[in-house]
Order: sequence, then structure tokens, then C-alpha cells
Amino acid sequence: MVWKRPEAIPYPKVWHKFQAKGLREDGQLEWYIVQDLPEERFEDAMRHLSKHFARDEQMNQAKGLDQDSTAMEEVVRLWKVMLPERLSLVCFREGSDEIVGVNVLGVASKSDEDELKFKSDIFQTIFDTIGYISQQANVFEHYGVDHYLNAMGLSVDPVYRGRGIATELLRARSPLCKEIGLKLTSTCFTGIGSQTAARKAGFEENYSITYGELAKVDDRFVFPGLEEKSCKYMSLKIE
Repeated sequence: MVWKRPEAIPYPKVWHKFQAKGLREDGQLEWYIVQDLPEERFEDAMRHLSKHFARDEQMNQAKGLDQDSTAMEEVVRLWKVMLPERLSLVCFREGSDEIVGVNVLGVASKSDEDELKFKSDIFQTIFDTIGYISQQANVFEHYGVDHYLNAMGLSVDPVYRGRGIATELLRARSPLCKEIGLKLTSTCFTGIGSQTAARKAGFEENYSITYGELAKVDDRFVFPGLEEKSCKYMSLKIE
């Protein structure tokens, strides 16, 4: 990685505030904040992601990632590498330290060349599938950038779903990118829920392929039950 967060930027910093329904039965609106994930919450965030993202994200679900101990060890190891870059975001309900949602973020650079190899066939397949879709989108050339903000996990606690939390986590990338000097954020969105959230946050579609079509590209890229659904690479230009 050739890119680092500028040291002059305060950490952790709040990037976005919004109102959404709280947990009360009357549906009263409450304030939520999206901020840098503090170092002291790294372990909590990884537990959240291991419980929800590893199980519920549809590629992971189709492959049974959360049921494979080696795969889980490796995805957690990858998060442990990314979180210290101090770019990942967390959402809290104002006045509470309960994690509502998390987005693990890192910077992809045009100069990146190393292909990561994993012991788990499941995680390797998922990682390589995302890599293939990223290559097809070719956002470095399309947008004329050398770096962009990328992601490896977006998760909202099931208790807080249906409130637009994922959309707000994605919206928070814009002020973050402006502050750290990035002109683009791009991500592989693997399911209709995250794709809808991305569209609401202003992301545009760069590349789309059905899972059935992916299986024809590489016989490893088979995701049972998802054949008619699409995986999309989407981007948000930072103005």
C-alpha cells in the first residue's frame, strides 16, 4: 500500500450525522453518527462483522463462509490488516456505544500488484470473484485516478435494518474522501440490498454480471441459488 491517511486529520472523527427511527415502538426519530472506527473498538467491530456480514452477505451465505473455520480465520486476518489504516467507518446511535453498522475500508492503488493467496478455497473464490469484477470495471482508467477508497465488508445489525443505515454509511464516504484527498470510492456490491443503498447514496453502476454468467467465466465462481441475481461494481465520484 502506497497510500496513507494524512496524519494532520483528527482521528477518530465524526463524518456524518442523520436521523432515523430508533428502537422505541412509537418509531420516534433519533440521531445517529458515522465516524472513524476507534482502535479500541476494532475487536468489537470484527465480532460484529463475523456474526452478521460473514453469515448474511449473499456470496458468503452461498458458499457457507461462516461455517468454515479456516475461511473465517482468514477474513478476520484481512480485516486486522485493513482496520489499522484508520479509514473504516462505524455507526452509533447518538448517546450509545452499541455498534449499529460497520464498513471496513481501505485504499486500492493502481500500483497494487500482489495477488493475495489464502488457505481456504471458499475465501479464495470469493476474493477472486470480487477481483475479477473489479478488473472488468477498470475504474482506474474509467475515472483517471491512481487511488480510490474500496471496501471489504458492509454490515448493519439486524435490529437496525430497514432504517437506511447502510445508505448513510455509504454517504459518509464522501466527506471522508474529500478530507483525505481521494476523488473516488468504488466497491463490489454483491446483493440487491447493498446495491439499492449504493444507488440512494449516489453511486453509479460501472459493471454488472449475473452469478450465472460468472460461473461461465470460471468454474470456481459458482454461487448456488444466486444464478439469476447480479453482482455490480459501483462508484461515487467525489466532487
